[in-house]
Amino acid sequence: MSAASYLAKDGWEVIVLEKHSTAGGRARKYTEAGFTFDMGPSWYWMPDVFERYFHNYNRKVSDYYQLTRLDPSYRVYWQQNKMDVPADYTKLRELFESLEKGAAVKLDDFLKEAAFKYKVGINKLVLKPGRSLTEFLDLDLAKGLLKLDVFTSMKKHVSKYFAHPQLRFLMEFPVLFLGALPADTPALYSLMNYADIKLGTWFPKGGMYAIVDGMEKLATELGVKFVCDQDAVSIDVVEGKAASVTARSTKGDAGEAKTVYNA
Repeated sequence: MSAASYLAKDGWEVIVLEKHSTAGGRARKYTEAGFTFDMGPSWYWMPDVFERYFHNYNRKVSDYYQLTRLDPSYRVYWQQNKMDVPADYTKLRELFESLEKGAAVKLDDFLKEAAFKYKVGINKLVLKPGRSLTEFLDLDLAKGLLKLDVFTSMKKHVSKYFAHPQLRFLMEFPVLFLGALPADTPALYSLMNYADIKLGTWFPKGGMYAIVDGMEKLATELGVKFVCDQDAVSIDVVEGKAASVTARSTKGDAGEAKTVYNA
């Protein structure tokens, strides 16, 4: 939906084919007897990224959905007990200090590095289109290369600051969202700790699907057309260029109804 909106903004006629009966792909919801259950994403981090997206169209997140910062941010269950992770940084420092003497100051230092990684990682790496290596020939990036910790694992990086196993887990677990283990993940990704602790965990009113509704509404305002219950079968190429997409209806006899959408 993001790509569709960008294309529409640039003047293209855009049709989004969606296999399911609602837009959003894997970001779905299930409703039953007045209850709504999120079936996709469950964490709302890095709110600045969403704000930047809507700002591209002279809109704000609040034009499409309302956010609440969660406090506690989340609850961690240990084998013998549980821990609420406070959104308030002063209280979080107290929690760290209660588990390990000196951990509060170490948390300050850890997040100072993480803030640098977040700023550089988002602005100098993530937001680049990735078309050429020359995009990364950046003086600020070169100066901060060693501070990015790209050659150290997240596990080793965390262990330099904290000894308590629960604190180590708290600082390591965000990289699990990347589908990798802390021992195999560059310490660059401590930027996610900054996103977690400093930027916070948020939740949209009405559930995570409110994000999909908002993005679909924006796309529709830009002229994007959504066609649901359409399973893309093939991209038809003519003289090296995509000419059309053949889709099959996912309703009724899926083997019969086919539609060709011209590019």
